[in-house]
Amino acid sequence: MVLTRYQLANLETGTESYRNKRKSTDHEDVLVADPPIVTISRSHQTQQDNSLDAPLKVDALLEQLDDYECSTLDALMMRWPSLHSRLKGMKPHLPPKKADNKPTLVLDLDETLLHTYRDMDNKYDVDYVLYDHHRTSRLLAGRLRPGVMDFLTWASDAFEIVVWTAGTRDYAMMARTCLDPNNQLITHILSRNSCIQVRSASALQVVYVKDLCALGRDLSKTFLVDNTPHAASLNLSNWIPIQAYVGGSSDTQLTELRQYLESHV
Repeated sequence: MVLTRYQLANLETGTESYRNKRKSTDHEDVLVADPPIVTISRSHQTQQDNSLDAPLKVDALLEQLDDYECSTLDALMMRWPSLHSRLKGMKPHLPPKKADNKPTLVLDLDETLLHTYRDMDNKYDVDYVLYDHHRTSRLLAGRLRPGVMDFLTWASDAFEIVVWTAGTRDYAMMARTCLDPNNQLITHILSRNSCIQVRSASALQVVYVKDLCALGRDLSKTFLVDNTPHAASLNLSNWIPIQAYVGGSSDTQLTELRQYLESHV
């Protein structure tokens, strides 16, 4: 079932401590020379630190995040004033919006619109060849989420459609040829290069955060559909969660998402 926009009533108590904390750290806005990748060491956190720096650890989010992700997001939020200052001087990721009143719908790609397999042994709808940085080719198979074409056709009339993936640009463009071969449904494509990369010093893993503030759009009319909570951590009130799609044929999430958008947006 498609959830509401993160159930704002539950979110309020979780973000209030962050708002109060940020009031006391506004001086960090002058720190504009932070590295582009935030490095976080969990070993430096104390129990007291965790209690102060955990504004996002509300129940609904904790159910979907492991300890590593929670720790990473906590630290990211504490660094956000300086990150936000740097964003103010950046060119928006998207060109100016057309003169219409359509809201902006940002859609994740992997496990939201389709599922990609790294082998050809599974049942698939599409296949494509990608090249890595060594120019070595790899054949991938994709399974489209049930109803995705109907959903995109409907949504393109009601929204400005932005597909934003944490994958590479080449992968995003290849997937677009499968989802929108005539370039009539998806308005913009964004990839990993437009994400904020967050890396933990105690792990090699990198998470990609999609900051809607960097799009140059009215946030009151911008929505992010993504199956990964950390991707929406900076704009939780704009987030519409969706269950991860892993290739099943009985999935109805996009039908439910359309019903939700028709009744709430």
